[in-house]
Amino acid sequence: MQSGPAYLGVQFESLSIPGTGIESWEWDLDGDGQIDSTEEDPYFLYTEIGTYDITLTVFMEGDSSTVTLEDYITVTDGSNVSGNLSGIWITDFSPYNVTDEVEIAEGDLLVIEPGVEVNFGSDIQLKVYGNLVADASSRDDEPIILTSSTEWAGLRFIGTQEANLIRNCEISKANVSAIRIENDSYVEIIGNKIFDNSSGSLGAAIDVTSSDNVLISQNIIANNNSSNLTGGIGCLNAIVEISNNIIVNNNGTSSAFSLKNGSDALLVNNTIANNEAIGTYPYLFFIFNSTPIIRNCIIIDNDPIFPGSSDPEVTYTCISGGYTGIGNIDEDPLFVNPSAGNGSSYDGLNAGWWLQEGSPCIDAGDPDPIYNDPDGSRNDMGAYGGPNSLEPTSTEDNIVDVITTSSISIYPNPFNPSGAGRSPETNIALSISSKDKLHPISVEIYNIKGQLVKTLVDNEIVTNTNFIWDGKDNAGAVTSSGMYFVKMKTTTTSTAKKMLLLK
Repeated sequence: MQSGPAYLGVQFESLSIPGTGIESWEWDLDGDGQIDSTEEDPYFLYTEIGTYDITLTVFMEGDSSTVTLEDYITVTDGSNVSGNLSGIWITDFSPYNVTDEVEIAEGDLLVIEPGVEVNFGSDIQLKVYGNLVADASSRDDEPIILTSSTEWAGLRFIGTQEANLIRNCEISKANVSAIRIENDSYVEIIGNKIFDNSSGSLGAAIDVTSSDNVLISQNIIANNNSSNLTGGIGCLNAIVEISNNIIVNNNGTSSAFSLKNGSDALLVNNTIANNEAIGTYPYLFFIFNSTPIIRNCIIIDNDPIFPGSSDPEVTYTCISGGYTGIGNIDEDPLFVNPSAGNGSSYDGLNAGWWLQEGSPCIDAGDPDPIYNDPDGSRNDMGAYGGPNSLEPTSTEDNIVDVITTSSISIYPNPFNPSGAGRSPETNIALSISSKDKLHPISVEIYNIKGQLVKTLVDNEIVTNTNFIWDGKDNAGAVTSSGMYFVKMKTTTTSTAKKMLLLK
C-alpha cells in the first residue's frame, strides 16, 4: 500500500539484512526529519494530502545504516479512488468517489466513519479479503451511504475471518448483490437500510454462500429485485442467524428468501410482509434441502409461503393461511402504516411496520423469558419484539434505532493525546444483552500480535458498562501507536472490536 485517499493507513515492514541481530530501528515516516517510530514494523496513519519520503535507520554493534525512499507514499483526496484500500475514511474528504476496481487486501483494515458517502462507478465491486468496518452506530442520524449514480456491483466478502461490520449504513443501487458473503467469511450486518438493489441469480439484498459466521439483524430490507432468485436474502450451504429484520416489498422468483443445500437458518422476530413473487412457481420462500427454524415472526403474503416439499419448523408466528406449529396464528397484525400494496412498486422503506395497540401479535410470541421484550413483558411477534427489538420511529425520519446484542462501542476511534503532556484516552462502552447481564463477563485489550495489554473486567458481573482506556498497559506503562483489540467474553458470546492509537 503506497497510495490512497486520506486517512491512509500503511503497515510498514523492515526487510533489513541480516534478519537477526539488529538492535534498534528508527523510522521517519513523513519526511519531516523527526523519528516517528522505533518499532521494527510500525503502522502509520497519514492524515494530510501529499507525497512523503520514508527513511529507516537500523543499528547493530555500534554501527548504523540508513536508507531513504523518496516520494514513496502518496495521499490523495477522495475524488478518484481505486486499487487497494486501507486506513480511515472521514467526512472531511467525503464523498469518496470510487472510479475503478477496489479491494481490501488480506491483513489490511478500512474503517468508514459516520456520515461518509461513498459513490461507486458503474459495475464496480468492493472486494474484501481483509477487514471492513463501516460502523455509524455512534451517530444514528449520520448513516454511511454506499451507492452509485448508475449501478455498482456491491460489497463482496471473500474468505475473510476478520471482524467485518456493516452497521447503520444505507446501501442502494447495487446490481449483483448489495452484500455478498462467501468462503467462510465473518460478517455482522446490523441496523442498515438495504434498498433498491437488484440481481440475477443471487439474493439482491444479501447473498451468503458457504459461510456460517454471519449475523443479519435489525435491518430494513425493502424494494429490492431479483430476476432469477430472491429480492431479499439468499443462502447456499450457509447457517446464519436472521433476527429482528423488516423484509418488505421485495420482488423475486422467491420474493423474500432462498435457502438451499443445508441452509438451516434461524429466523427470529422478523417482519416479512408485502413481498411479491414472480415467475411460474411464486413463493415467499424457496427452500431446498434445508430446514429453517422460524420463531416469533410476522409473515404476511398473498402468494404461497413455502414450497409444498419443504417442512420448516414454525412456532409462535403470525402467518398468512396459518401453519401447523405451537402458538401460530392467522390474523391481521394491525401494522401502523404498511405499504399500500405488494412488491417493489410500493414504498416499503418509509412505511410504518410496528404494531397498533390491540394487535393480536403483541405478547403473543414464545413465552420463554429468554425471548421477552426489553421491558420484561412477553415477546411481541415481529421485528419490534424480543430482546434485540427495533424501536418504532416516525415515518418522516425512519431512523433504525438499534438495540444491540452484546457488543462494544469505542469513541473516539482512532484516538490520540488531547493536549501536551496528557495521555491518550478513549471511551469503551459495552452493550450487554439481557441474557448476559446477570452473569460474569471479561473484557481485555490485546495488541496486534495477540498479546494481552490491559484487563478491564476479569470475570465479573458489571453494573458500570462504560470504561476509559488511557493507553497504558497492566503495569502502567504507556503503549505504542498501533492497532489494538478490545475483546469481551460473556456466557453466550465472544466479540471483539478494533481501535487505533495514534501519537
